[in-house]
Amino acid sequence: MQTKRLFLFASIVLVLIVTLLTFPAHAVGEEGTATLYVYTDPERTLLVELDSNGRYYIVPGTEYYFTVDGISEYDVGEDVTFWAYRTNTGENITITQLTVDSNPFNAIFNWTFPEDWLEEPVKIKYGTKLETDWHYAQGEIWVNCIVGTGILYVYMDEERTMEAPKDEWGNYLVLSGVTYYFTLTGITEYEGTIKVWASHWNPPPFWKFTNILVDEFTVSENILFTWTIPTLPIETTLRIKYGTSINWPHPNWLFASKPTCHILPLPRKLFVVTEIMLGPLGARAALFIGYKIKTLPRRKK
Repeated sequence: MQTKRLFLFASIVLVLIVTLLTFPAHAVGEEGTATLYVYTDPERTLLVELDSNGRYYIVPGTEYYFTVDGISEYDVGEDVTFWAYRTNTGENITITQLTVDSNPFNAIFNWTFPEDWLEEPVKIKYGTKLETDWHYAQGEIWVNCIVGTGILYVYMDEERTMEAPKDEWGNYLVLSGVTYYFTLTGITEYEGTIKVWASHWNPPPFWKFTNILVDEFTVSENILFTWTIPTLPIETTLRIKYGTSINWPHPNWLFASKPTCHILPLPRKLFVVTEIMLGPLGARAALFIGYKIKTLPRRKK
């Protein structure tokens, strides 16, 4: 009996040792050692503009020039495939395959994003097998950030003297159910009448963007409108669009420049602040101050 126990113990130890020795340094599905760079020119001198969340702005139907720098997980002579991973749909689109000729390896290729990819984040994967051996490149892409000349401003008062507060990335912080005063200035792409939409992503099981029509306006130097933020989940991102048509296959719209709007999460205890003593603006300001105080310790971690 004792011999059997010793044999069983030795077998378990052996399996553990083999597992530890063969386990990869970077697990499948994690970020690898490589960093993604996206350029607008084949000489790779002009990096694509980044949005306020550090993602590359990509226009669908446009060719871009990629460098995946510092791949060290694969040996010289191995073939490495590169995929565009559509995080909204879970699809993996093959871009190219290259043979590793050095370690670390710098992959250089160009690719045109499909014209029907609208408003979605994309990550670049690289590896030998999509089922068992791949990694994310460090960096992310935002497709269809077609930004127009119109600049968005969000205010808390009708006189437009108090701009809505922003987070550290420059995005406006707004509250569901609260009315804000918007200004769109500097639109040069359209004449006559345009529409304005607020766009936000619906997570699973919907997997799509919702475009809420705000109103229709005559193009002028400054378009002013008042809008109440609808009831949406906290930390939902809203982006303002303007144009004449929102539907594919021939959309005709642009994103407004300037920050996005994030639905602000608030601690429950802050909802006791009333407008009776402070007035509507004072109460709202107190809520935002409370939010800043609440989130300050987390930023220092």
